[in-house]
Order: sequence, then C-alpha cells, then structure tokens
Amino acid sequence: MFRILTRQEKTIILREFNKWGVFNYLQDKILAVKECENSIKYLFLIPSVLEKFIFYPCTCFGGLPIGNLHKKKFLPSIPFFDVVAKYGNNFLYIIVNSNGEKLILYGRDVFGNSIQYASPVIEENSIILILNKSKELLGVGRARFSTTKIKEYGKVTINTLLDLGNYLRSENDPI
Repeated sequence: MFRILTRQEKTIILREFNKWGVFNYLQDKILAVKECENSIKYLFLIPSVLEKFIFYPCTCFGGLPIGNLHKKKFLPSIPFFDVVAKYGNNFLYIIVNSNGEKLILYGRDVFGNSIQYASPVIEENSIILILNKSKELLGVGRARFSTTKIKEYGKVTINTLLDLGNYLRSENDPI
C-alpha cells in the first residue's frame, strides 16, 4: 500500500534532489512511499493522472521507482539518475563513444580512451553520470582520477557502479 511521505522522509528526499540539481523539477511532483515487509521503503514518482488512485489499499504499483529509503538514507535507482540526466543542472558527467557504451551496458568499467568529454571539475572518487553521445543515461560510476587524468589511454578511469544493462541481467529478480 502506498502512503504520503512523512516530514522527515520528505526532508531527506528534497536534500538529495537539491544535491543532484533536480530540486525545482521535482518540487511540484507527487511522491509516494510503498513499505514492504522487509522494512525497505520504495519511493515512487507518481504522475498526476494516478494521483486519485495511487493511495487506494488495493494498488500494487504505479509511477516511476526512483529509489529506496533505508535507515534515513536515500538510495537512488537508475530511473532517478535518468531524471537527473534529463532535467538536472548540477551534476558531474562524462560522455563516452560507442565502444565505451557497449562496455558499460555489459557492466564493464570505463577506459580513458572511451571518454569523449568529461565535466571540468571531476575529482577523484566523485560520483558521475555516464552518458552516450546523445546525452542519454547509460549508468553511474565513480571516478578513479581527477579531470586532468581521466582520459588516460588504456587505463580504467571510471568504475561502473550501476548501469542500464543491469535491468536485463537481473530481469528475473523482483523489485
């Protein structure tokens, strides 16, 4: 069953939205929490069309699953980062070539020679979005080096943490 966010949950979520630069985009959107028996709270972005129906006791799923709330921490999902890539204004990213795109979708790390563009302020261990040439989200990674060394030829410079190919590799797993 879905419910409205508590004040504390909303504060946690809004801080995360602000961190990724999507605060203004998501501020007027409907957010709902679905609590499961394993004490994990799934967070959904609900379209306004479903606003009247989502809080009915018989509703199972609806909206875009943007992450989990676990022990007062927001754990974002791929759809959340997709929203960030489309509407955000404050995030670090790299753009990879077609070879790098294939590697990422198979869960592999990013080599420096696959990177076509990198945000100018990437520092070591920064969380970054990995985009293709069309600026579509491919995954999320952690930088091993700063911007000056991130394009080093033949070295893995970005560790892939989460990628779109994960949906296909784990299609039989429940939410």
